Amino acid sequence: MAWPNEFNEDLSQFLAQKKSASPALTDAIAYATRSPGKRLRPLFAQESGALFGLNPTATSLFSIAIELVHLFSLIHDDLPALDNDDFRRGLPTLHKEFNEGIALLAGDELLNFAHETFLMISEHVSPSAFLEAFRYFTDAIGSNGMIGGQTLEMELTQNNDPLLLETLLKIQSLKTGALFRASIVIPALLSGIQKEDSKIRELTEFAEAFGFAFQIADDLEDEAQDEKTSRKNILSHLGRESAIQLALNRLSGASFSKHFSATQRLTALLQSKA
Repeated sequence: MAWPNEFNEDLSQFLAQKKSASPALTDAIAYATRSPGKRLRPLFAQESGALFGLNPTATSLFSIAIELVHLFSLIHDDLPALDNDDFRRGLPTLHKEFNEGIALLAGDELLNFAHETFLMISEHVSPSAFLEAFRYFTDAIGSNGMIGGQTLEMELTQNNDPLLLETLLKIQSLKTGALFRASIVIPALLSGIQKEDSKIRELTEFAEAFGFAFQIADDLEDEAQDEKTSRKNILSHLGRESAIQLALNRLSGASFSKHFSATQRLTALLQSKA
């Protein structure tokens, strides 16, 4: 079974074991997990786990945990208080399909499931490796990671403050980049590699290069934008050609770029836009 179908099946079976007191909440979570997506974060987790010889069960559990965090973030990002989107990946957003209250609670439950799932990894790795990885996991989600990036973006856009390139890069690094870094680095930490090891630094450099290139590709798909959206666009600051070339250079120069299958696909996409 090809990726991501294989992972989607594992995710569905895993969540089928999680029963809620509310059928509506169960249905909302199932709806969120059925939405089409590349499942890049669990793919990175799988490939990083294989690269560093991580226990397969631990790899599988972490792959699910990181995707649950991502799904939580998408549900909350779409809410009227944040991005106020009606559609995602061609389907009604969860708060449109159900309601805002269920969407908020479904996101909360997915984040709770993510932490619960991550805790299950402790049975398959050393205590010290688990503790280091769990710290990294919570930091990637919290105010110095994904949630912090979303908060910064919300505050600046609501206040109509000018979004300088430095600010945009910081938002991207936190809001999008933090989970990419976690997907790639955490399997190495779980396998017992120390955070001071040069491999962690090199993995982080690759993850940051991929996150930047991913954002540029996203901007390229949305080149016809309204004024409000373009203020959040790195592409508009760097220039189209320069942004693409910088993204390609960073990807090709990263030590671990050839070890992850998504690199080749993203490189080909950027080259096709050049």
